[in-house]
Amino acid sequence: MKLALRIGGIAACFALVSAVCAVSSSPEDELKAAAVLGFLRYSQWSPASAGPITVGVFGRAEFSAALERTLDGKTIGNRPVKLVQLRQAADARGCQLVYVSAAKAAEVKRVLAQSAAPVLTVGESEHFLEYGGAIYLFLIDGHIGFEVDLQTLGRSGVSISPSMLRLGQIRGAGGGVTAR
Repeated sequence: MKLALRIGGIAACFALVSAVCAVSSSPEDELKAAAVLGFLRYSQWSPASAGPITVGVFGRAEFSAALERTLDGKTIGNRPVKLVQLRQAADARGCQLVYVSAAKAAEVKRVLAQSAAPVLTVGESEHFLEYGGAIYLFLIDGHIGFEVDLQTLGRSGVSISPSMLRLGQIRGAGGGVTAR
């Protein structure tokens, strides 16, 4: 009987450890979460509203966990930051920032179509900007980089500080990419 209880206890511990490991985040997710916090700090939404800044995440639970740790207890301009996991594209309505970590083009396009201004859209899909997103995050040589589509950003109702934009690549009005 004691052996059965020990084996059951050990099995429960392994199940718990594997569940925690399944949602643990990678260093890349931690870097992307820090970049999202930077965009929140250097962005302004128009019209300005009261209440929390709602950040919606559609896609990978691992990234959502990393972002939750990064945003926990943070405020932006005296507004608390609230994180929500988006289960379907329509849940993106009402978010000030939507992060899309989904890999399938159809999912990315659906979420972007449901994101109503003023909203800042950030994603990690290689074609995120072509799908209509504003900011594409990517990893290069162990560092986070980003590309911004100025036309999409202009339509979003969100302005980002030029000092932040200087750190990334800009896709300008002519469709070209400019390194800053």
